[in-house]
Amino acid sequence: MAYLNRPIRRSALIGPWGVGAIVPFPDDESLMIAGLDMWRYKNARPFLIEDERLRKRLGVKELRWPPDFRERNADLENCNLKIPAVRFPTWLYCPFCGTMRKVTYYSDEKAPECDCYQWPNGRKCNPKSRHKHRLIPERFVVACPEGHIDDFPVAEWLHSDGKHTYDPNTCRIRRSTGGTSASLTGVFYECSCKAKKSIAGATRPGALKRIGYSCKGTKPWLGVETDNENPCGSTVDDIKVLLRGATNVWFADTRSSIHIPTDDELTRRKIKGILVSNYDRVKSHRIDGQLDREIIRFLAEGAGVDCTLLYEAFLNHEATIEGKQEVTEETPEDEYRLAEYKVLIKSSGSDAQDFHSQNYPISCYDSAIGEYFKSISLVPKLRETRAFIGFSRLEPKEMSISERKRMLRIGNENWLPAIEVFGEGIFFEFNAEGLRRWAQKENVRSRINTLDESYRKSKFGQRTEGHLRPEFVLIHTFAHLLINQLSFDCGYGSSSIRERIYCEKTSNEYNMFGVLIYTASGDSEGSLGGLVRQGESGRIEDTIIDAIRNALWCTSDPICIQSRGQGPESCNLSSCHNCSLLPETCCENGNRLLDRGVVVGTLNDNDIGFFNDVRKL
Repeated sequence: MAYLNRPIRRSALIGPWGVGAIVPFPDDESLMIAGLDMWRYKNARPFLIEDERLRKRLGVKELRWPPDFRERNADLENCNLKIPAVRFPTWLYCPFCGTMRKVTYYSDEKAPECDCYQWPNGRKCNPKSRHKHRLIPERFVVACPEGHIDDFPVAEWLHSDGKHTYDPNTCRIRRSTGGTSASLTGVFYECSCKAKKSIAGATRPGALKRIGYSCKGTKPWLGVETDNENPCGSTVDDIKVLLRGATNVWFADTRSSIHIPTDDELTRRKIKGILVSNYDRVKSHRIDGQLDREIIRFLAEGAGVDCTLLYEAFLNHEATIEGKQEVTEETPEDEYRLAEYKVLIKSSGSDAQDFHSQNYPISCYDSAIGEYFKSISLVPKLRETRAFIGFSRLEPKEMSISERKRMLRIGNENWLPAIEVFGEGIFFEFNAEGLRRWAQKENVRSRINTLDESYRKSKFGQRTEGHLRPEFVLIHTFAHLLINQLSFDCGYGSSSIRERIYCEKTSNEYNMFGVLIYTASGDSEGSLGGLVRQGESGRIEDTIIDAIRNALWCTSDPICIQSRGQGPESCNLSSCHNCSLLPETCCENGNRLLDRGVVVGTLNDNDIGFFNDVRKL
């Protein structure tokens, strides 16, 4: 059901909250965002987002903006669109007398109140109070790796000693806190049948197994209390007792896409005409298996179109015919980003479109950074679409897009919630040849092998094929250092700047070596241009040099620079909160796979650093 007077930003429904997430509201109220089946737009037409590439990537017919509580339904007077939610946890207790009551997911909008039960010890709510005390939700929940979540089994836990039997019709449970300890040993449940037990030990492995609890496949966001048709595959040991506000109760899974500009209508018609009439001719003339550029240049000059655009059109047309280019749910993320990479390494779009980039060769910049980059693109205008496709619990879990989507609804509707944001950015295309020479150094490979071993043992890298590439770790760490420096130089908060890496972790099938540093906000006009201005010649050189110099020393050194593994599951080397970690909204990899050593070198070996020569400036 939808609850009134609980405002939430529509962008927050993509992250940090969304379907299946427990949202805390004022007055100790806790609600869970309901499944997409319950997102009713009534007679109002949903606001659709036009992004054909991302829509095909996710296998849906529509990408919709979430309803906004401030928008009124044009067909139903005074009826605002609402985000549906269910009440969870359903075990509630009175903060004054401790009386507990279990409600339903769909209890009325008004918060449940204490019924002032008279306990044998005389404990009762204040009879002189004009208002009854509102019940607040229990702090503990139970979750499993399959994404199911349930209330903590209060009654089963309390009556697990075998001396007392729980009767829901006669037993009244009370929650109390006492003692001098702030741990779980100070939290007690007691029943009117004289049963009493502390919650101590509930979070230990095997605690739920001892009371006979097993996952029932509970999905409160879909209204499912017990899923007998699709039993949970988790073992009892996999189920965890968590605080309902813990960060591992819910992990959002989103997919994003940068809008790729299209050419004007006249140019498209010309190119389409050339493709139709000359495709067989061009295909039959190849040089070393590649299309003959001379023939394509001749056709382009005759039609008055750009030769590069026509060449790419022939490649895309050929790939589409052979079934290689069509974007589907199985398209790898790196292949999906390749199209964006090709647009970013050149001047594309215009100010009249949702994407505009101006590419400058590195010769336009100071020679101090000339050996590290091939070109820099200033992106004064870009549009990013972010879609919510699913979630996981306990830990981020690798699942296919189709499996993710099944968690969001019971019905067969084919749409996903998404938002579009506008902003600006700077794209750095690295010197591919210089990167390859650096990555082949024995000392560099030895250092990355240490990080690769930790990564492959982690839950994030267990399914990864191949070995971690030094190029990816370098570009990723450089992006973090630069974001920190840009936040000082431009005045942006570090949490408002994002990275988008164009480099494969383990293979090099698509030959991408770049990173987009951008800011994207919910404003339709984007940001004010400060980031692009900092990317101009005469400014960005100082920013890069300052970022590298600041990375030479961390306030946690020498501990940080000498680390052989730190951070989540030891998936970082020389990287901590004092030097290169960023807010979680900035990083695509959860602040993993970072190493300051491959950027500036280590105390014992400066030659490891790709930007080692900057130390001499």
